Amino acid sequence: MKPEFEVLEKREDSMKFILRGVDVAFANALRRTILAEVPTFAVDEVEFFENDSALFDEIIAHRLAMIPLTTPHERFSLDSLELDDYTVTLSLEAEGPGMVYSGDLKSDDEGVKPANPDIPIVKLAEGQKLTLNAYAKLGRGKDHAKWQPGFVYYKYLTRIHVDKEVPDWKELKALAERRGLPVEETDGELVITTTKAFYLPRKFDEYVGDKIREEIVPGSFVFTVETNGELPVEEIVTIALKILMRKSDRFINELHKLAD
Repeated sequence: MKPEFEVLEKREDSMKFILRGVDVAFANALRRTILAEVPTFAVDEVEFFENDSALFDEIIAHRLAMIPLTTPHERFSLDSLELDDYTVTLSLEAEGPGMVYSGDLKSDDEGVKPANPDIPIVKLAEGQKLTLNAYAKLGRGKDHAKWQPGFVYYKYLTRIHVDKEVPDWKELKALAERRGLPVEETDGELVITTTKAFYLPRKFDEYVGDKIREEIVPGSFVFTVETNGELPVEEIVTIALKILMRKSDRFINELHKLAD
């Protein structure tokens, strides 16, 4: 069966889709590739010139590293197996009193900057100063979580069959419709397709396995992908798929070498 994508929901920072025609090994490979292999920019080294704040240099450096930075995907081959060594400098000069935010960082590359300008870094008291250069580069989540582009999880696509002999079955229909789940009704049963999580009230537990049964739709998975802001959510999935293809091609080429 040829793999198929069906987008269920698309927002600015997240996407939900059904992936059909694959097995659980591929679904998990896609999940792991998104988390571990899709490159983004993140601060990797910090040079401090002055720090009178209440926090040690190491703590501020860690906070800077965890600030999501926009990654101009159109300028870099993010699907390549070797990363570009391009470095971006983000400078900061701040003096108290007041809170220092991610938006106070000045980048020498307009395409690489904090995805959210309102992330607090440190609070400076009267007369305290903070001056530094933070150096950002491309990296992958498998090396450090600061390079993860977002969050991803999936579930099996299932159908819940509810026999109409179950008392209050109409209550389940109403619950499913409120959740926005597809509901099909025949003369004898109700079928709920779980494109998102759906939990039965405890009053129906005694019917589970008999008059209420759950069927796993073969080769179909519901994915939810969320972005931290470094990359558009659709680009995260696209780049991950390209990386999977490149790794597969490399593996096949190595096998051919061994065969020769």
